[in-house]
Amino acid sequence: KRITKAMAEHYRGNSHIIGWQTDNELNTSGSLSYGPVTLAEFQAFLKDKYKTIAALNDAWGGNFWATAYDDFDQVVLPLDYAPAPVGPTHVVDYHRFLAFVTARFQHDQVLILRTTNPDWFVFHNLGNLDDIDLRGEFSTDLDFLGFDIYPFMDDEKQRIGGVGEAQALRLDICRGFTGNFIVPEQQSGFGAQPNFSTLTPEPGEMRRMAYTSVARGADGVMFFRWRPAHFGAEIYWMGIIDHDDIPRRRYDEAKQFAGEVTALKDKILGTHVRMDLGIAGSDFDNQEMHRSYPIGLPSPQDDAMLLHRYCYRHNIACGFIHPEDDLSKLKALYVPHWLKWTDAWTARIEAFAKAGGTVILGGRTGSRDVNNHVIRETSPGKALSALAGITVEEFGRLTPVDGDGLFAHGGRFGVNTVRKKLPATSASRQYVLKIGNAQVTAAHLYELLKV
Repeated sequence: KRITKAMAEHYRGNSHIIGWQTDNELNTSGSLSYGPVTLAEFQAFLKDKYKTIAALNDAWGGNFWATAYDDFDQVVLPLDYAPAPVGPTHVVDYHRFLAFVTARFQHDQVLILRTTNPDWFVFHNLGNLDDIDLRGEFSTDLDFLGFDIYPFMDDEKQRIGGVGEAQALRLDICRGFTGNFIVPEQQSGFGAQPNFSTLTPEPGEMRRMAYTSVARGADGVMFFRWRPAHFGAEIYWMGIIDHDDIPRRRYDEAKQFAGEVTALKDKILGTHVRMDLGIAGSDFDNQEMHRSYPIGLPSPQDDAMLLHRYCYRHNIACGFIHPEDDLSKLKALYVPHWLKWTDAWTARIEAFAKAGGTVILGGRTGSRDVNNHVIRETSPGKALSALAGITVEEFGRLTPVDGDGLFAHGGRFGVNTVRKKLPATSASRQYVLKIGNAQVTAAHLYELLKV
């Protein structure tokens, strides 16, 4: 607060300062904390949320494994296997807490800035999206959001098929949270920190990546950065010019892009990205509920990535959207195994289907409630079953394509050994689907449906 207030007061009358970025890439370097201050704040958060310890015990399923508490002061942080797996709702509430304190941390800065000069715009630049609820206060506090785009770094980290696929996925996920946005940091050159590095964009790629950002929802783009540092942990994170301050091809590309996009700005600003196929996304609870008890399945986002990649490679207008958003312009909506589901969402997708849209539901959708408990009705619940015309009679795991078992060999559930691994029985147990004239081998999970 002291730093924000001092800087705001210093620049309050400076006509060259028109807006502020809060902090920098909150939670990108890490969001987890298990110290004593975190514990005290977590306990206070839970007390404010649940009011009584009985309500917390009910939400967390405290009768299982005798994990009920007598008082909020007894609640511990969810350290895994200390000594046993932590209850899933305990884990989800911990991540809800982390999102809450992240939003509160930013809120303190926003209040100071808006009080000092109400004419300033305020935004944040996001790197990783861990433990940030972008449909909550974190976003509503801001005038708009920014997302930092480093396609070659995303490509190396995700390995989903190429730098184009990686950038498109990142941008579409971001747009699903906020609509149009800006890119405060657009990769311009070679990127590196002491523990990783990226490719150097070839001639023309820097400009192409900038246009990709615009095409997928960016109303503003700023290249990172003007020049690289000569010391510190990013001395080889290159900018528009090099360490010697001599303009070369990246400078020329930035200049070319700036001139071209300035000429096009009146045709771009105020427009929105077309989306024919929507993938349900942008829901904090669903991502966290999956992570709390994944049974070895890909996350909803990892599942969605496969469809998104197909659409990218086949020029299908695709993106991410929440069921609470406007679905009317879509032709189809795919829900990638969202465990948590509400009747209000069912009503919205039912209206979408009645208007001619196609709804595709992933396995396990609607199988847990708001407390991350498995529902007591036959999955996927009465309302969703009525809409889809099915109930789930049985489910089970399958290995991934080319997998040799259901979980990693060795470690807690295996034997640490140097012998050659042989496939588990699960690797040979396959389910085959016929879709039209195509025959597809199922992976990860199956459901037997009653129609």
